[in-house]
Amino acid sequence: MKKRAEAGSLDAVGLHQRLQSIDGVIAIFASGLVRQKEDPAQPNEQVIQAVAGTGLAPWEIHRPQKFVRELVLRRGFSGRVLDAGCGIGDNALYVAKACPAAEVTAVDVVPRCFEFAHAKAGLRGMRGKVDFVVADLTEQDPAKLPPALQRAHAFDVVLDSSTFHCFGDESRALYVSNLHRLVRPGGVVYVNCMSEDEAQPGGPRRYTEAGMRSVFCPGQGWQVEAIEASAIELHPTIWSGCGRARLFTIRRL
Repeated sequence: MKKRAEAGSLDAVGLHQRLQSIDGVIAIFASGLVRQKEDPAQPNEQVIQAVAGTGLAPWEIHRPQKFVRELVLRRGFSGRVLDAGCGIGDNALYVAKACPAAEVTAVDVVPRCFEFAHAKAGLRGMRGKVDFVVADLTEQDPAKLPPALQRAHAFDVVLDSSTFHCFGDESRALYVSNLHRLVRPGGVVYVNCMSEDEAQPGGPRRYTEAGMRSVFCPGQGWQVEAIEASAIELHPTIWSGCGRARLFTIRRL
């Protein structure tokens, strides 16, 4: 995610008040506030970051996402694994426990998320099993990143669970470029993002198959190997607890 800033068109006091209850947080998610006022097609990254790590965000369901559990059963994680935009840590902790041979690094730009992640690690007897790192994955100067993210080709597998669709165009280009540096040739990136089939109001950016192929294309060093119907599990009070998504399996050339 991009560096934190004031939350778009919401004043700080109004935003803080809304974040004090699940109803307020869900109202933000279901409204146009998660999109840029001047360009509704673009996510409002600042508002999304303000909601993240509260424990009330619609995507913070306090368990691993179903598609992650399925990837584990398919032996989708091995070697050095990066959870890009890990949030409050449920996916990363699950992968580390279910795949003990994997070395899991979990990254997010919102420091508040790690209060939850570290607490969950302690409760689950998982302290030290995941390397939690606060970092901005749109930062293109490796020297400005934490040591775990400075080395090129450092990871075999990347998990992107509802991170990609939170970026505007500029941030997205920087993020994808950074992933290309971090993933070894032949490595795999799993991207689970909201699809255009989700017609409910509000929520994050939607992506078509063609849109994803235009970003992860051979000319940029990527090959989309598989596209599957998927879902994003949400808090049960919004969209009946589920958003329509696609899971993209992408090979780094």
